[in-house]
Amino acid sequence: MLSIPRDPHRGVAPFLIQDETPREERIPRQMTHRNQVKGIGAVTVAVDDVATVRQWYSRVLRASGQEADRHDLAAVGARFEIGPHTFDFVAPRSAGSPLSDWLKARGPSPYAATLPTASGKAGPLDPTKTLGAHLSYA
Repeated sequence: MLSIPRDPHRGVAPFLIQDETPREERIPRQMTHRNQVKGIGAVTVAVDDVATVRQWYSRVLRASGQEADRHDLAAVGARFEIGPHTFDFVAPRSAGSPLSDWLKARGPSPYAATLPTASGKAGPLDPTKTLGAHLSYA
C-alpha cells in the first residue's frame, strides 16, 4: 500500500507499509479484469527536493538507489527498485518540464504509473477517463 502523509515541516513523503490483514481478506477472489492489468509496474513521483527524498528512501531501504534521468519529462532524480516495482522520484530540470506545472498545481505527488498487462498491450490510457492521472499500459 502506498501512503502519502503531508507534514508541513517535511513535505510529502510517500512510503510503503505492509498490511497484516490476510491476503484473502484484502484481495477479491476475482483476479482478472477485461483490460488484463496485472498490477502496478512503475510509479513516477514529482518532487521538488530529490536529495531529501533520496535520503528518506535510502535510510529505509538501506540502498542509495540509482540516478534517474527522465528525458521524456525533462527531469532528473532517484530510482528505487522495491520488489517488482520501480519508483522514480524526479524533479524538473527546467520550467519547460511537464513536472513544473504539476508541482505548482499539486505539490510533490505521484505523477504517473505503468500498468503491466497479461496481453502485453502497451500505450497510454485515455486521460479523459483517468481523471487526469498519467497511466499507461506497459
